[in-house]
Amino acid sequence: MRRASFVVAATTALTLGSAGQGWATTSSGDITASWGDRTRIEVTWVDRNSFHKGTLTVADQTCDDKSVYATLTVRTGAGATLSLGDRHNTGGCGTSAGFRDIRASDPSGIKSLTMTLCRRSAGATDHCETRYLSANPYFGFPGSLS
Repeated sequence: MRRASFVVAATTALTLGSAGQGWATTSSGDITASWGDRTRIEVTWVDRNSFHKGTLTVADQTCDDKSVYATLTVRTGAGATLSLGDRHNTGGCGTSAGFRDIRASDPSGIKSLTMTLCRRSAGATDHCETRYLSANPYFGFPGSLS
């Protein structure tokens, strides 16, 4: 009886240990800015330090002759905010632009991913709204001490 309990416990530990290394968590968000343009993002959090397999769609739904773009930033474990760049849709009214293979990693960890949706304004400051924040489930919540 004692040996059987040990075998079950060891098998369970090995199964959970190997499965845990292959786990990943996908997060996504679909947002609409106050002016009507939309964006959708999906990323797969791999571990405390990275995400990959990201896809982003930026949709111009307002037909206002202003291009629309999304800006992605990550907050690192060291407290830095790093830009992953802008993704532009310049196709005009009723179009969507898709972007694949969005990824990031940082040795200090990634606390969160933020998406800001903007529209270009000729001769004026671009109008932007930050409506998406994804906390890394392997790191903790933004602002936490972990």
